[in-house]
Amino acid sequence: MLINEAADALYLNIASKEDIDLAMTKGVNYPKGLLYWADEIGIETVHTTLVSLKNKYSEDRYRPSPIFQNMLNQNKKFY
Repeated sequence: MLINEAADALYLNIASKEDIDLAMTKGVNYPKGLLYWADEIGIETVHTTLVSLKNKYSEDRYRPSPIFQNMLNQNKKFY
């Protein structure tokens, strides 16, 4: 869910990927940024997990950010 929120922030041009990850590492003391973590886990895995949760619980909070589908179509990562 946190990765999805970070991805949405990037998709909506709220902040750059570097600023989002910096906020999480320095502001919340996470060991790595959420978008960097998404790359480690795999964009497809993150997207598939969110779709599965959305289908299972029918709750909008699990709606994958549109950026994931765009990235999958272009075979891209955040970094």
